[in-house]
This record gives sequence, structure tokens and C-alpha cells, in this order.
Amino acid sequence: MMTKFKTENLRVVVAGGSRGLGKCLAVELAKRGAHILLLARGKDALEVAKAEVASNRKSSTQVIDAIATDLCNHLAVKKTLSQYGAIPDIVLCVAGGSSPSQIGFLADLSPEGLISCLESNYYSAVFITQACLQLWIQNPEPDRTRHVIFVSSAAAFVGLPGYIAYTPPKAAIRAFADTLRQELLLYGGKDMYQVHSAFPGTFITDSFLAEQASKPEITKIMEGSNISDEEIQNKTPSALSIAKKILGGLDKGYFSITSDWESALILNNMRGPSPRDNVILDLLLALVAFLVWPFVRRDFDRKTRDYGRKNRAQLHPGRA
Repeated sequence: MMTKFKTENLRVVVAGGSRGLGKCLAVELAKRGAHILLLARGKDALEVAKAEVASNRKSSTQVIDAIATDLCNHLAVKKTLSQYGAIPDIVLCVAGGSSPSQIGFLADLSPEGLISCLESNYYSAVFITQACLQLWIQNPEPDRTRHVIFVSSAAAFVGLPGYIAYTPPKAAIRAFADTLRQELLLYGGKDMYQVHSAFPGTFITDSFLAEQASKPEITKIMEGSNISDEEIQNKTPSALSIAKKILGGLDKGYFSITSDWESALILNNMRGPSPRDNVILDLLLALVAFLVWPFVRRDFDRKTRDYGRKNRAQLHPGRA
């Protein structure tokens, strides 16, 4: 199959590559012949991931590196790239997610939880992208296409109670990608630089299962996770399956990549000025979403009001 996303013998930085979706993407890219640099905070998890990625190399000549760094610190990011000593061809921004301290209603979250969620989901992508872009501008490669890939979330398109710390930075990543796509035209055409955004729906990771214990019940109801962990694992896609769908979208040259029809519908309901990858299909999905979403939104509003009435005694504003 012809691909618009060539990776063999190219250097790929995976920011957030020590676990979950980031590690799965790194493994799949190693199978395609890429040299991989894994970046994350935890040294132990990085070493485990590095060994797994190395064991999936297409060739023994591929170089697999791992460097522990704080992706939310711009000075640390620049120092890390200097330590790496090579110019990346592809940057994959996967760091982020949410932790139990970042899930809940605004009235109950701590300021620290809000700040850390913004940093881990937004700045972790912005700083590594900026550092790589500066290297690219200083070292242009007119005969090579360089890629920036952001892994956002379907949460960027729809707000659910309980995800108020998580949704805004994911929406910000979408706006950042839209703006960066245009800015890169300053330095060369789309044959030199391409930007992509992935918006996966819910998928299984250890952190997702850990969140379930502290996640508000209304959040579980609206995202369909108010079931047992065993049922969740049976009905929810794995990180590996999402990684393969993202790479499939990159192979087709898509700017916006979704993992299922629900995500594709809400993307096209919120498309705005973002480029379309399949004009006819996207317009059809936008029409369906235009007709269906008002009913879904009213249903979500009703569930939220009912939950508030039934659980008012348990809602304690200002306790954070």
C-alpha cells in the first residue's frame, strides 16, 4: 500500500512514549523501520518501553533511545534535544491524559489539579514542537517532509461534567494544530511540513481504569463507562488498536484523524475552518451531526440536571 507517511530510517520523537498509546505508537513505528527517541518523566517506565520498542525493530540498525525529561519545562526540552544530538524528522506529541486529582467538577478541583492538567496536556506538546520547529528552520530539508502529530481527544469537541480540567487543553491542542499548520507555510510548502491531529475516543489504558475509582458517576454515565472493569475491557478499544488507526490516517495524509464514527460525527459538527480530508464524506457527517446532535445535547443536559437533583446533598462546592 502506498503511504503518505514515510518513516523508514527517519528519526521519530515520541513525547509521552513510556506507556499507553505513546508506547504502542513507538512500537508500531519501530516495525516500520523508524529510529525512535522516547521522552517521558519516569526513567524506569522509559527503560521498559525502550526494551519493548527495540524488540520490535524492523532492522538491528535502528537506533532506539530514551531520555527522561520534563516535557512541561521548555528549558529541559531544549536541553534534551541538544543531548540527543540529531534533528528529528517527525514529532509525535502523545503526553498527557488525566489523573484522579484532575477529574471532577470545577467547584471541587484544586487549583493545582487544574494547572497540572493544563501543563501535561498542552505545554507538553507546545514546547517539544517549538524546539523541533526551531531546529527545522535552522536546518531546512526541502527534499524531505517533516511531520508534527498531535494526539488530542474526542473530548476536544464535547464537554462532559467531570472533565472540565481535561477538555479545555485538548481543545487548545486542536486550535494550536490549526494555527501551526498555517504558520508552517511561512517556511515552506506542505511538502516540507505537515501537521496532523488525532482525536481518539475512549480506549483502555491502566490510567483510564485507575480513574474509574474517583470519576463522578455522571461522567461514567455520559461516556458509557458506568459498567464493570471487565465489561469496559471487553467493549472498549485497546491502545494498540487506536495506534494502528492513527497510523492508518497518517498513511492517507489526513489532517484530522478519528478512531470511530462517533468521534467523526462530533468532529464534523465542530469542524469550523479546519481542513477537510474527504470533502463529500465530511459534509455528509456534518449534516448528520447537525440533525442528531441537538437531541444528544438535550439528553446530556437532562441527565446532568437529574444527577444534580438526586445528588445535591453530596455536591460540596469549594471543598478543594
